[in-house]
Amino acid sequence: MQQDDPDITLITATAPLSAPTHGGRAKCLQRLIRLDLPVPCTVALSFDAVQAIVAGNMPDIQTILDAFEGGDLLCVRPSSEDPDWGGPGAILNIGMNDNRYQALRSQLGPEAAAGLYTRFVQSYAVHVARLDPDMFDTSAGFGPQELAQALQAYEAETEEEFPQDPAVQLAEVLRSMARAWEGVSARLLRQAKGAPADAKLGLVVQKMALSLGQGASGSGVFQMVSSVTGLPKLTGRYFNQSQGREALQGEETLYLERDPRGPSLEDLAPEAFEALKRHSVLMRSRLREEMQIEFMLQDGKLRILDGVRVQRSSRAAVRIAVALATDKIIPREEALMRIDPRALNELLHRQIAPNAERDQLGLGIAASPGAATGRIVFTAAEAQASAARNEACVLVRRETSPEDIRGMHAASAVLTERGGMSSHAAVIARGLGLPCVVGANSFRFQTRLNLLTAPDGRVFKPGDIITVDGSNGAVLAGAPEMMEAALDDAFQTLLNWADAVRDIDVRANADTPADARTAKHFKAQGIGLCRTEHMFIEQNRLTVMREMIFADSPEDRRSALELLLPMQRSDFIELFRIMQDKPVCIRLFDPPLHEFLPASRAGVRDLAEALGLPLSDVIRRVEALSEY
Repeated sequence: MQQDDPDITLITATAPLSAPTHGGRAKCLQRLIRLDLPVPCTVALSFDAVQAIVAGNMPDIQTILDAFEGGDLLCVRPSSEDPDWGGPGAILNIGMNDNRYQALRSQLGPEAAAGLYTRFVQSYAVHVARLDPDMFDTSAGFGPQELAQALQAYEAETEEEFPQDPAVQLAEVLRSMARAWEGVSARLLRQAKGAPADAKLGLVVQKMALSLGQGASGSGVFQMVSSVTGLPKLTGRYFNQSQGREALQGEETLYLERDPRGPSLEDLAPEAFEALKRHSVLMRSRLREEMQIEFMLQDGKLRILDGVRVQRSSRAAVRIAVALATDKIIPREEALMRIDPRALNELLHRQIAPNAERDQLGLGIAASPGAATGRIVFTAAEAQASAARNEACVLVRRETSPEDIRGMHAASAVLTERGGMSSHAAVIARGLGLPCVVGANSFRFQTRLNLLTAPDGRVFKPGDIITVDGSNGAVLAGAPEMMEAALDDAFQTLLNWADAVRDIDVRANADTPADARTAKHFKAQGIGLCRTEHMFIEQNRLTVMREMIFADSPEDRRSALELLLPMQRSDFIELFRIMQDKPVCIRLFDPPLHEFLPASRAGVRDLAEALGLPLSDVIRRVEALSEY
């Protein structure tokens, strides 16, 4: 094949292609070829060629077929500019027909040959001819009998024989995948992943490795780090007698490394196993990234079909970036830029494990990151009682007010019906580092009846266990598996590198000595705001503050202030001692005095009893102060 056609390009080490013109998969395959890895023969179709197919202008199919040997089975895979945008599913075994089936029966055996043909008939019928997938019984297997049934079902539904010409098959597959990319659902899906509305698609046509039949034949994926933790760990799956990414769904997969629990790829094909490890190390070094290898074995012979960036959690992303920089594969500045700042925020808090089962009840606004599980409570007093019993709880309120702050301090998480990112619950929860979901108005909050009704009708009472995920706004039933905050060496190393290049100071909101100690632990360069009103939320201090508010004479007010003064003075001294020579910005009383008073009738009654005043006097005073 001549390489002067910009739209149909045989992928070689020197072929003129790039990710912006042919897609990320095509460019990655070229990089693998440059590393002398065993990549099957592949032809790339450019974005322009695929756009032309959508418009009805097919490329010269014979030119594509001429790049391969006669009788080769082919697969077609998507190649969007960013692999994370996805694309139509790959279609395998193109070129399989009655003649090829008969030839492969003697080469691979009747079962393996029938498996190749049956898979292709079913895939072609569903994704190209757009037939109902339920017409095929995939649970029955892929033998000669299932092949005959699949061909018969196709002919009965389409009223024509299954196409036998490889050129016709390839043309229809290309047309189907090109048009699928332009569908409304596909467009919405890739836009949700960050792709622009006009994102283009390339396609790659690749020679199939016949991973069914004699000896060690199958497919798998292979990587050398954990996607969850980012720590070195050989992970992946291998499924004997399978194709494509069937290994990800197969139940009878083999272990990769030798394992006493069962057979492994290392036992079955030791040379291929060692080659995969070498190739993975080489790809990490030369591609400057942790990569997952998609591979096939044909009678023990290794073929690498693709290399994709390892999927990773936030904590894995930090560890991988730090490890690459520590090994001098990438500079520290690049490691910093590879990390989304929001990922660091997640690492400061517990998170739901990526693979945990999630019984999601509904969604609200993600107001404060992190996740926490606890028993439902509907009042601040119940939250404090739970904390006294060392029981985790979730404070459920229509909305929070200043009198709920003590309950928020005691709770593990907060869920409110009303509010947004700047609501009282959201602001206070972020200051406390408390997971919080606000604006969950798809739930029914009956706080007087102590009931919370989920959108699906399930009713939750005090003591029932729920989980609040403040990172994405989800509310879940039960207690899913959690991951602890990842304040490990990699996290600290990354922050130290950031300190070395930053040109701004970061100061913390800290209202109490405990807040200041936390801020210093995270290397804040001072306190940007100390809201002194929050120094009085503890019960003993709040009572004295209320005595001052209800004082009838200057002398009584002065007596209360004399009790408050040493409390606040000691806090200021401790703040300055903790922060040492760092700046501390103090804001004097900001809210009106009524925010130190209860809003509920029960709270007002308790206050009257604590102060020894008539209930009517307390109510009048609260109402009078609420106007200012």
